[in-house]
Amino acid sequence: MLGFSAPVQAAGVGPSSYTVGDVDVDVTAGSANAAREAAIVLGQRIAYDKLMAQLADPQQAASLPRLTDADISDLVSDFEVESEKASAVRYIGKLSFRFRGDSVRALLEQRGVHYAVMPTAPILILPVLQAEGQTLLWDPQNAWLSAWAADAGGNTLVPIVVPSGDELDAGMIDAPAALAGDTAKLATLAQRHGASQSLVVVAKLNADATSDTRRVDIAGYRYGLAGLVDSFTDQVSVTGTALDQLYTAAVQQAETRLQDSLRKENLVVSGAEQHLAVTVPIDSYAAWIDIRRRLAGVPILKRADIQTLTTKSAALDLVYVGDETQLMSALNERRLSLATNGDQRLLVSTAAAPAASSSTTP
Repeated sequence: MLGFSAPVQAAGVGPSSYTVGDVDVDVTAGSANAAREAAIVLGQRIAYDKLMAQLADPQQAASLPRLTDADISDLVSDFEVESEKASAVRYIGKLSFRFRGDSVRALLEQRGVHYAVMPTAPILILPVLQAEGQTLLWDPQNAWLSAWAADAGGNTLVPIVVPSGDELDAGMIDAPAALAGDTAKLATLAQRHGASQSLVVVAKLNADATSDTRRVDIAGYRYGLAGLVDSFTDQVSVTGTALDQLYTAAVQQAETRLQDSLRKENLVVSGAEQHLAVTVPIDSYAAWIDIRRRLAGVPILKRADIQTLTTKSAALDLVYVGDETQLMSALNERRLSLATNGDQRLLVSTAAAPAASSSTTP
């Protein structure tokens, strides 16, 4: 089997870069150019602070020393202008900054700060709206779905995918099945959109006509292949604000809750390497290539060192950060699983989609 001797290349710990968008800046200086340059410096500091809040253990993040503007610039790979307006002395813009992943993690490890290794696969968002006696998912009148589609995941490092609700989406799952947490249907839809998990996020609209107050009660249910992983509830209320602005604020609040949950779930001890010996059964060259490809996308895996290799199996030493539970979760995200056979740990591919339907009612 030609090519079996090629080394297994792991992705390394975490993504190669972190992007922080929706950074608002408003700076006045002596000239338009000076205002723009100052706005970029200010923006990258705002983005850095936001990144630390998303990645680092909150109890330890407060102890991080304040970096100079030059130090932060060294962490920035590049930036984009999402929108901008300028006058002779003022610059107003919305910016997006991309930070070097390895440099950010090295900084945190040098300071002894625990940080989260976030999933790299997207999370599928299914926004269900309950308003005026109706429960909507793919309906064009679902303003909650529209608000998610317009947001693009500005408050979370993990990419999110909001389905368009085309005929294929609608044929795979409807609002009752989403509310019931139908694991098989959720997994099938997630697979279609390249996602590893699904977040069914329910918005229930309440209005008080006498006080012109509107409130959105939010309930989020996050599902993996095996069922419910996590849930949260929250609410956002406003007075005299347009409904679309209320939904936008609710989306941002739900994203914050999702980000907090993922950070706690994926928090690892900085620099602490773990080893796990596994055997990979091999029945074809294509199967071996597929295993290698999937391992390359496991974010907490530093290396997958080949110990022995035959046409029947490969013995690997998985070098990772975090604990074994986190490793198993990260492997599951790439549709890999660990099994036990006597005193051996086996690493095997799982089915592309669940074979049977199951559901969990929130």
